[in-house]
Amino acid sequence: MFKPKAIYFEKDIENYQLGKELMEKYNDVPKIEIENHNAIDEMRKKENKEFVNMKRNLIIGVRKTHKFVENHKVSDYLVPYTSSGCTASCMYCYLVCNYNKCAYLRLFVNRENMLDKIIKTAEKSEKDLTFEIGSNSDLILENTITNNLVWTIENFKNTKKGKLTFPTKFDMVDDILNLRT
Repeated sequence: MFKPKAIYFEKDIENYQLGKELMEKYNDVPKIEIENHNAIDEMRKKENKEFVNMKRNLIIGVRKTHKFVENHKVSDYLVPYTSSGCTASCMYCYLVCNYNKCAYLRLFVNRENMLDKIIKTAEKSEKDLTFEIGSNSDLILENTITNNLVWTIENFKNTKKGKLTFPTKFDMVDDILNLRT
């Protein structure tokens, strides 16, 4: 189980249920308030040799931009969703585009807003759309911290149109195997 060495958080996370839950879950972990999850100078200035240590931090914020990117390979849209980055240290990972920006896991607590946008986009479409929600992070790994994947599936399952997809390299899927969709 992942236990962060420090949590960097935006003050606004306290306005969301998931933000409150994560702060309580990690109440014994040192916390550092930040202005913006995307611009943590302390992290950006670290050398690449700090890669593994930086992955031990957890950043919690509110996703402010939620732009869908047309894909047409395995989905209609790549959708930035509830996390970015990862806690794993896979040296081959495409997410490690810039160690000092992507090395650590950033969790976004405004999941209701993000899922609502997906559902509204699906329902307005004339055709069934597929949304790739795991292009910025591995949602199976994130789920071990937030339970977001279970929450997402349970809240999306009654949507009349649309499909969600996400890639993973992890086998911690027990939480989602018995969900009724």
